Amino acid sequence: MKNQNFPFFLAVHAVFSRYGQFLKQTVDPAFQELRQEFLRNGISVHIQGSDDSQTACRELIVESGSLRNFIYGIRYRANDVSDTVVGSLSFPTITEEENYEPICYFADGRRGYSIKYMQKDELITDVLRQYERYVKMLAAGKHDLYLTDKVHPGQGGKS
Repeated sequence: MKNQNFPFFLAVHAVFSRYGQFLKQTVDPAFQELRQEFLRNGISVHIQGSDDSQTACRELIVESGSLRNFIYGIRYRANDVSDTVVGSLSFPTITEEENYEPICYFADGRRGYSIKYMQKDELITDVLRQYERYVKMLAAGKHDLYLTDKVHPGQGGKS
């Protein structure tokens, strides 16, 4: 008996493979370079992630002791694509009904954004910009969301 879902599986696999390629060619080198620089400056940091096609992601985690860790994460988000666009000659590169794009996310729950057009150096700049924002908010002392972590009770200076 022929598996009728096989063409769909191949299309989804191709999409995830392109995304995995972005993780390996852009995100991983950027995160490794950032990790080395943070470590050179005495800042504890690690990288974690998954290469599973359903949960592919990466996280750069800067450990902050008793405060909420800084996390710059990347995962994919599926966006539906209109049938009109999929069949249009004006968009020959759009051939799937779902478009997956890498989206960044943060430990504080702020809304992330697409990073699919970033190159390695642009991604490094973006991570550093977000880390600088995190450090300034901590220094201001007005932002309790960074001081406590309800998800990980061991973190957080306030109860």
